[in-house]
Amino acid sequence: MLKNKSLVIVSILVLVLAVVAMACAPATTPAKPVTPPATTTPPATPPATPPATTTPPATPPATTTPPAAPPAVVEKPTSFEAATYTDDANGFSFKYPKSWKIAAKPYATAVFYANDGGTPLPNLVYVDVRPATSVKDSAVAALTDFIAAKGVQANPKVDSSTEITLPDGSTATDVAVSVSVLFQNKKGYNVGVIKDGKSIVVSAGIDPAQMDLFKEIAQTLRVKK
Repeated sequence: MLKNKSLVIVSILVLVLAVVAMACAPATTPAKPVTPPATTTPPATPPATPPATTTPPATPPATTTPPAAPPAVVEKPTSFEAATYTDDANGFSFKYPKSWKIAAKPYATAVFYANDGGTPLPNLVYVDVRPATSVKDSAVAALTDFIAAKGVQANPKVDSSTEITLPDGSTATDVAVSVSVLFQNKKGYNVGVIKDGKSIVVSAGIDPAQMDLFKEIAQTLRVKK
């Protein structure tokens, strides 16, 4: 009996000591979880933008404009059946009625002469080439020489003198003349150019009623460039 009481007392003492020990123990604050310091990620630096390059507009290749082609020569048909006389030495050609007969050159600077055989004065065409600076002066001098070669004295008169453009684009001078021969008034038409210091003049005439024909003949003059 005494032994049981002793066990009870010992047990009570152990409990009391345990309670006291627990009461005296410092309170333990549960450890807070350690929060790692916030790391600030710097914003990503965008890659450096290369300066904008301005591409100059492409320069088109230089284009070489070919020289304009000379206008095509449109030859009108003549009102007469034509023959062509070509002088390679002086660089010209012209047309005359095929039915007209070529005759001897009437004076020194004439290079061609033909006529229709009419009487007493035939219609005619001749070409004069001489050193000169004026087609008008050459036309008058050529007609004077032609008349003198026939043994007749006369003084040609210039009725008109103008610049014209031939169908091939060449600039020429036309000269209309008149002259009194054997008490008859005759007319002539001349077309000429100055080339290499020389005048080249085609002269046609005699019958005033045939002036359109004479113009047509003289204006067939073509000079090599």
